[in-house]
Amino acid sequence: MDERAKERLKKKRKSHDRWLIVILVLGFLYCNTIGHPRLLNAKRSGWESRAKSTLRDYGETQLAFQNVNPFGAYASWDKLVYYDFIEDGYTGGNIISNYSLWTHVNKPGLFVYPKSGENESLQHSFTVVAFPRITSPPGYLPTFAIREDQTIRVYRPETPYAKEWGEDGDYGAKTWEPIR
Repeated sequence: MDERAKERLKKKRKSHDRWLIVILVLGFLYCNTIGHPRLLNAKRSGWESRAKSTLRDYGETQLAFQNVNPFGAYASWDKLVYYDFIEDGYTGGNIISNYSLWTHVNKPGLFVYPKSGENESLQHSFTVVAFPRITSPPGYLPTFAIREDQTIRVYRPETPYAKEWGEDGDYGAKTWEPIR
């Protein structure tokens, strides 16, 4: 081979190496930003599982609170934090990745807390809804709820009997599909 042919071959090889690096970098960026479908499904499944688990834990927390007061009342989020049933620092917005919690307690009565001596309305039912955050694409993550019956339910808009908003301000969760 003459010198000119060797130079052309070197230039071609350098050019191919540069394109190979560009393709590898773009492929790496694609996989990290968009993700592989299996990886995305695994992440989604994990988020859903965490949402359901947190709702179950919240339901058990309400039952524990109900057992320590003589009137069998449920408590607001703030009262559960105040009485150390929920760790300080958690909010409905930071307790579950990619979900936000909405809590509602209703049917008031009157109760005097032994620790503080203050009066508060009794709450005889509760609803907690885990909403996907608005950063998730619509329909990517389902909406879950739990009520005092301790049944996790999922909102499926295609179900004819599922109401998006209930009469007692509970987002209609009692009409949603129960899941295990």
